[in-house]
Amino acid sequence: MFQDPVSSGYAWIVMPVVCVMGIVYLLGLSNPRRRLPPGPKRIPVLGNAHQLPSSSQEQTFKSWADEHGDLVYADFFGCRTLIINSPSIARDLLDKRGAIYSSRPRLVTQVELIGWYPNTAFLPYQAAGRRMQRRWIQAAFGEKDAIRKYNGLQLREICTFLSNLMHTPADFTMHITRYTAALILESVYGHRITSLDDEYVTLMDHAMDATNATGPAGSGIADIFPLLKYVPAWMPGADFKRKAMYARELVWRANHLPYNMVRKAVTSGSARPSFVSELIEKAEKAGRLAEDEDYIRYAAGVLYSAGTDTTKTVLRTFFLAMVLYPEVYHKAQAEVDRVVGNNRLPTLEDRPNLPYLDCILKETYRWNPPVPLGIPHYLTEDDEYEGYHVPGDSTVITNLWSMTHDERTYDAPATFRPERFLDATSSDGELEDPRNIVFGHGRRLCPGRLFGDASVFLAIAGVAATLNIDKARDAEGNVITPEAKFFSSLISYPEAYDCDITPRSPAAMSLVAETLASISA
Repeated sequence: MFQDPVSSGYAWIVMPVVCVMGIVYLLGLSNPRRRLPPGPKRIPVLGNAHQLPSSSQEQTFKSWADEHGDLVYADFFGCRTLIINSPSIARDLLDKRGAIYSSRPRLVTQVELIGWYPNTAFLPYQAAGRRMQRRWIQAAFGEKDAIRKYNGLQLREICTFLSNLMHTPADFTMHITRYTAALILESVYGHRITSLDDEYVTLMDHAMDATNATGPAGSGIADIFPLLKYVPAWMPGADFKRKAMYARELVWRANHLPYNMVRKAVTSGSARPSFVSELIEKAEKAGRLAEDEDYIRYAAGVLYSAGTDTTKTVLRTFFLAMVLYPEVYHKAQAEVDRVVGNNRLPTLEDRPNLPYLDCILKETYRWNPPVPLGIPHYLTEDDEYEGYHVPGDSTVITNLWSMTHDERTYDAPATFRPERFLDATSSDGELEDPRNIVFGHGRRLCPGRLFGDASVFLAIAGVAATLNIDKARDAEGNVITPEAKFFSSLISYPEAYDCDITPRSPAAMSLVAETLASISA
């Protein structure tokens, strides 16, 4: 969660701040009579900062939970932090007590330096516009009836995705990016992608890559020492500021340029129906566009950023898992063949009859949750839980990775095994479904989760119906077995890997081509 300022080269900048914080710490020690949740031993001033690595922090938090319990209390330079490592505690606190657990801590790096604002994912719970943004997104992408209007778009982009994989399979990661971007750009902005050179395809990609380079939300050195946001970027040791300023320009472009495109189209009367165009038209009729414009712009931006980044991460994880576990993929293909046949592509109506494929998607979410530490919540007032005092003004981290890798719930969690969900009883099936974990908790539950989940399911179903996935071979013909390794950042991308993707048959190629032609006609 937090960067180590000493090992990161910031020591000479932060030492004066640490001295001041040390005085505050000694003057404001917690009341010893109040029993805090257990956690690793803290030392003055540093708290637990010296025990935290700069990467794979979700695994460190899990090791703390293994030793101290699923509710862990830690302190990082005076920042009180509650780490939740089990779904049951997350439900007890974030769902049932959402009134006090639903805000956000001050996110200096993401919000104040990089400029993700006003973004519903990062806005404090009571902030103006947050509920309005969430209501807009929920209405467009969070209801089953609402997402049916995207069926045609999804089918066309699935066919394009499959066709691209058949013709240039080595570029599968680029095709995944194009697929996810195409869905969001057209549904949110009304912009249809016609080639991989489209100027908007990589716009958010670059912005998110630069944001991810600064670490998980709330983890930057400026989040620990907010005064450091004023440090000039040219100063030695201010690499955090240079990274943030680089990301800021990209984030501004990613949020403004697509919106400006729609705004001009609405003015000229040429706008295609979309999330943004409808909101602009409604705001203009109500005489509220000047007040709502920034909220519309960044509501679209969060759909673009969160939707593309998490969806492509899930799909890249799926392909990696199928390379490493070919027996799983063969079973999925057999199920699709049995239920759907060879004359059409799978649809969402087939989903209830494809339980094993659905289990594969659950296991993909579980094996590598896209946002391993979620976005931190913030406790606004003191609370009590299971006999422990939980102090207000605390950052609350949901360790989603720990929840989905708990050996008590998931046997051999490092192994990709979809059968675990087929074997689940009706009583624990709801508890163990990773979809109840990876999309967040309480009043911060992802409002666009239904659209994202449906888009991923359709993609993996279409791939299983038409393509074979195997291990790649090197120039000498030797099989390449990739490692299941993932970047440790805000988003947990799989590290680059190779695979061999081929059409299942000439008939599969014809099916995709004919379906795409019929849609485009």
